[in-house]
Amino acid sequence: MQSLKLERVFGIASYSTDIWLLVLELQSHAEWRTLCLVNRHFRAIAEPLLYSKIQWSWKDPKDPPPIVPFLRTIISRPELAAHVTNIQLEGQTLSNFGSTSLISLILVSGAELDREIEFIQRTGVSYSEFWIQQLRKGVTDALIALLLAQLPNLRQLDLRPVFVQRSTLIGMVLSSAICEPGVYQFPDFSYLRDVSVLSRVGWDRAREAENVQNTPDFLPFFYLPNVERMSVSIRSSAIFKWPVAYLPYPSRLKSLQLSSIREAHLIDILSVTKSLEKLSWKWYYDYGLDDEFNKPIVDLDQIASALSQIPPTLTELSISADIGIGGNDCWYPGISIKGSLHKMADLHHVKRLEIPLAFLVGFVQDSTKLLQDRIPRNLEFLTLTYDLSIQEDPLGRPDMPEWDWEDWAVLGLLKSWLGVWKSCTPCLRGITLIVESPEEHIGVWDSAIMCQLSDLSIQTGIQLDVTRRED
Repeated sequence: MQSLKLERVFGIASYSTDIWLLVLELQSHAEWRTLCLVNRHFRAIAEPLLYSKIQWSWKDPKDPPPIVPFLRTIISRPELAAHVTNIQLEGQTLSNFGSTSLISLILVSGAELDREIEFIQRTGVSYSEFWIQQLRKGVTDALIALLLAQLPNLRQLDLRPVFVQRSTLIGMVLSSAICEPGVYQFPDFSYLRDVSVLSRVGWDRAREAENVQNTPDFLPFFYLPNVERMSVSIRSSAIFKWPVAYLPYPSRLKSLQLSSIREAHLIDILSVTKSLEKLSWKWYYDYGLDDEFNKPIVDLDQIASALSQIPPTLTELSISADIGIGGNDCWYPGISIKGSLHKMADLHHVKRLEIPLAFLVGFVQDSTKLLQDRIPRNLEFLTLTYDLSIQEDPLGRPDMPEWDWEDWAVLGLLKSWLGVWKSCTPCLRGITLIVESPEEHIGVWDSAIMCQLSDLSIQTGIQLDVTRRED
């Protein structure tokens, strides 16, 4: 009987690796871990699956993810790091309100860092002492930089705000690895295809309390030779500059989502991304961010200049805008708009467009303004949002007027355009309005106006919809 059991075990083990992989891909992470403990044969099959995707979430500052033991493992067994292709580190930063918060640390005793320090020293970078110093302090930035420095086959990277409140060392390692390949003991990230690195968009009390500077740490990602999709927060500041003397040329980058960056530096990014097919950008302001680049002013001329750089391959363009409560203030800021997006009508290759209505016609109701003067000729689908409709200057300054576009006036804009749509936008197929919480005559879209909208849709053959954004 014992010999029969052994025959069964060895018979199963003799199956080809390809067959085992088909079976194991259906199993759970815990089952892969268990299989690694059976014997060397099963361990060799299961380990690449077990280490291929690392996903951690950090919700409680006192309970950080197991990044330190993981680092210890891959430093002692570098072949395991080669299996990692996907890193997802999730978690939001603490609220700005209540007691003053500090940036979370992941503390490690100095005696446990010998191998990590040896690894850093072997890289040959000039900032190794600073890196080691930050590592000993438990600065998350230093740990994430150390993690990235050991992943030669990374294909997908997703870092969320709690992991990048500090990002100086991450930026240094990225710059050394990507912009100076072969100079230091780093991977060149040539396999990296998908990048999502998102910091907190608005004011961050913890960063301010610790005097963390707004440095452009994530710009090295644009030098990746094979990146295809990127979602990244890049803070505008006086020290915004590319990490090396030559400009990037991300020829395979097709989809780009930008946040935090303001219009003054938007052109710097769009002038080098010449293969884009899809672009999304979020304009944002709160009082806590106020500096020479972050002002409560939407500069449409700068936006238009930046958009003039987008390539003819780009067919989808999404622009959103938001404000928040930041700094020592307790109300939403007022916003002013200057300039014009008339030049956007020249973007003939854009098929889908999402944009705040205020960016096209301002905050003040004005029947002389025409949507068709700013819409790309070959547009097929348009989404107009009520972004910034909540802005209201507490001082009542005339250059920061309230949003006062009533529903009937917005309907009038659509009627004016659709009366001549075949001559100015002959490819048009649908228009969607995304409205905010209703106030008197604004964003209500009652049954009478909806009936008129339906009639307009039937008359023109253009699909017209109104949806409500629920926060």
